[in-house]
Amino acid sequence: MALLDEQEARAQRQLTTLRADTKPVVREEPIEYAELADQEAGDQTNDVMLAHYRNELAQIDAARERMQEHRYGICIDCGEAIPFLRLQAQPTALRCLTCQAARERKWA
Repeated sequence: MALLDEQEARAQRQLTTLRADTKPVVREEPIEYAELADQEAGDQTNDVMLAHYRNELAQIDAARERMQEHRYGICIDCGEAIPFLRLQAQPTALRCLTCQAARERKWA
């Protein structure tokens, strides 16, 4: 649970920082095309990062829900226990290493 709390706090901090960085800037002088392109690229990067951290928070919520239902740490594919070291490294893991590797090979 502590690892999930740490992961959640880190994701929340990142979201807060990204949100602050995406506030619109009001300019008095005209903006050049190159500067506008840089700004737009930065905005797109921020949008991707915001989506990433929102997804991470959703995964944390799902892990907590699995804890409540006594399903946390059980592989969703094979039903075996997910090794503790894997859960330490990836507290939101849904699959054991064997099943995760098989999934990645299938969808690669």
